[in-house]
Amino acid sequence: MRIQINRTATVTVFSPKCLKEDEIRAIVKRKAKWIIGKQKFIERNRHSNSTKEFVSGESFPYLGRYYRLKVMKSFTETEEKCRMVGGRLVVEMNGKSDSENGRTAIKKALMGWYLQHAEEKIGERASRFARLIGKWPKSVKIKNQERRWGSCSRNGEIRFNWKIIMAPISIMDYVIVHELCHLIHPHHSPHFWQKVQSVIPDYRIKRDWLRENGLQIDTKG
Repeated sequence: MRIQINRTATVTVFSPKCLKEDEIRAIVKRKAKWIIGKQKFIERNRHSNSTKEFVSGESFPYLGRYYRLKVMKSFTETEEKCRMVGGRLVVEMNGKSDSENGRTAIKKALMGWYLQHAEEKIGERASRFARLIGKWPKSVKIKNQERRWGSCSRNGEIRFNWKIIMAPISIMDYVIVHELCHLIHPHHSPHFWQKVQSVIPDYRIKRDWLRENGLQIDTKG
């Protein structure tokens, strides 16, 4: 059974069909302290996680560290571009950055940078761990998945949420190993977790980190 708390502190319970309603209620009741704690945390941080305006000075996460955004005027670029320069995320544009269209263009450039680096970094780490595990996926794709950090299909195709590039690299490695191990063990059986642990000995710490901080990994906070 899985308990999910979204950005508005709404609680959703996902349960297998074999569990009866009273069993589900009992499990949720046992987790009440954790649920209330998460809801309070979300409420406390609601203001700090307000939607970004995509202007100079705002911070955006990459591999666990935050980098300031700097928007620069360009008279040579015909399309907005983003690059890392001197520890800053620099977006060059030839239009007005303070207009709605300008902010949309800045966001598009920033997202393009994230996707490019997610494909490169995740692909590189996935190849490394596939060799270690001895199992290769049919393909690795980077997607904008709303509820999952990663998924593994029956035909061996693995998908990763591009936003995991914002987390510390050790957390990203855990997600990658987690999905690669599903190529061997499709379900979350004891054998599956043993395989994960053989590669990531402290996987429980990584898993708990995602549960505690996952809601904060976004361009909104």
